[in-house]
Amino acid sequence: MASPDFAPTGFEWAAHDVINESARWWTAWNFDPLLLIPIALVGFWYARGLRRWPERSREHSSWRVASYYAGLIVLVLAFESPLDRLGEHQFSMHMIQHNVVMMIVPPLILLGAPTTPMLRGIPRWLRQGVVRPVAGNVVARAVYRVVTFPIVAMALFAMSQWGWHLYPGLYDRALNEDWLHNLQHASFLLVSMIFWWNIIDPKPLHSRIPPLARILYFYGAMIPKHILAAFIVFADEPFYPTYERVYRFLPGSPIEDQQLAGLLMWVPFGELLNLITAGIILGFWFKRGNDEQLAKEAAEDALAASQAASRATAGSTG
Repeated sequence: MASPDFAPTGFEWAAHDVINESARWWTAWNFDPLLLIPIALVGFWYARGLRRWPERSREHSSWRVASYYAGLIVLVLAFESPLDRLGEHQFSMHMIQHNVVMMIVPPLILLGAPTTPMLRGIPRWLRQGVVRPVAGNVVARAVYRVVTFPIVAMALFAMSQWGWHLYPGLYDRALNEDWLHNLQHASFLLVSMIFWWNIIDPKPLHSRIPPLARILYFYGAMIPKHILAAFIVFADEPFYPTYERVYRFLPGSPIEDQQLAGLLMWVPFGELLNLITAGIILGFWFKRGNDEQLAKEAAEDALAASQAASRATAGSTG
């Protein structure tokens, strides 16, 4: 991690560096091509895939498109805005960043139902040379079935958070080594995508969990998260020495900052999100039931009309 004495002033375009104590933290934006280029590509391929899908076998509403691009924008802001650099100084800011990546970005992207648009939008060589062989590989398919199995997905989600936060020295080392910091972020995003996969049907694929059972799945996965948050809130001393050494831009001592981090994990990104997610799942369940009922009634009306027409035709010819 860079020393504050050598950090540039003004607009600071760097990744995972501390901010100069005399600088204005809101100018500390990053510019990381290794993140921006892949995100730009998946955004372009999604749009191209939609253009190449004129006759659609299912509805792909505009709100899905908006959700997908909102997810990409939030992902960029999580890592390129000053929030990322503030995370080097404040545990609470790092907690916000990680929870945005784990709890906000994945559902937004998956609600965009990206599978079909992406498959239609990526270059032919990538689809034929990489995606098709991997999708047809027996081992890859077995791994997919295992990691998306609900119990496994819940365990991965919990272990990723507990491991990074509580394994001795690991979190603190990630604050000081860029490659490990990047691995931490990538693991949070990947595991969370797998976890949310079972809640949101990434059409045309489907979750193995019935709609209402997804509420239990989500709440069950949140229990270890809440316990971890409680450990962080009620700790007697700071967990990570780095946050005791660096300059803090926001008020409060290291232990107060750590308590705020735990509360953020516990309440807005925990209990509040639980209620919102449960409400959304129930809403989709009611909508699906209503749509199925309307379709059933329409089919019955069509059948009755057909039978009436048949009787009328038979009577006129009799």
